[in-house]
Amino acid sequence: MSLPGSQHAMGTDGSDYQHRERIAPQYRLSAETKSRLRMLIYLHFLLGLLVFAHLLTYHVPFLTSFSVPRPHFWEYIWLISIIPAVCGLLSMNKNHVFLMKIFFRGIVTFGLGTILTTIILNLSELFTFKKLKTNHQLEEVEPQTFLGLPLLVLWYIFLIITVQIHAFSLYMANILLHSWQQYKTSKQH
Repeated sequence: MSLPGSQHAMGTDGSDYQHRERIAPQYRLSAETKSRLRMLIYLHFLLGLLVFAHLLTYHVPFLTSFSVPRPHFWEYIWLISIIPAVCGLLSMNKNHVFLMKIFFRGIVTFGLGTILTTIILNLSELFTFKKLKTNHQLEEVEPQTFLGLPLLVLWYIFLIITVQIHAFSLYMANILLHSWQQYKTSKQH
């Protein structure tokens, strides 16, 4: 790097940059993927905080002044997915393949599996809600509401956002696993 006001070296026109070192594509991909996965894990933590706050306001006696609906069983199971998320966050510091595999399997089992099962099992309720709303019979049933909004619709918004976060997290974790395992095998040979 030259100082301001200094002259270029004789015989160069500025096109001699090909000799400079560049970051290898696999390392650049790994760094970009790590930052994206970190963001997704932090969003997972934020959603976990929302679910935990819901459970806390329902179960703690002095917080029951809020009108909070009863928690579903899937919320308790889904909160277990926070543990693999911590493993995923820790795995990125030194490219720990084992911790990333725990993250991958834990998110598939406790995160995405729980959410997809919940969506499928409660889909008939959503269709019933839609049918009653189009027939203008919704007032007769009085669906559960939270802050004036139908609770079923709010849950499905939460579930769809969670599916997207988990799916993108698994995609990023898969990219990292492949690049780390490729690096480990080439390093051993």
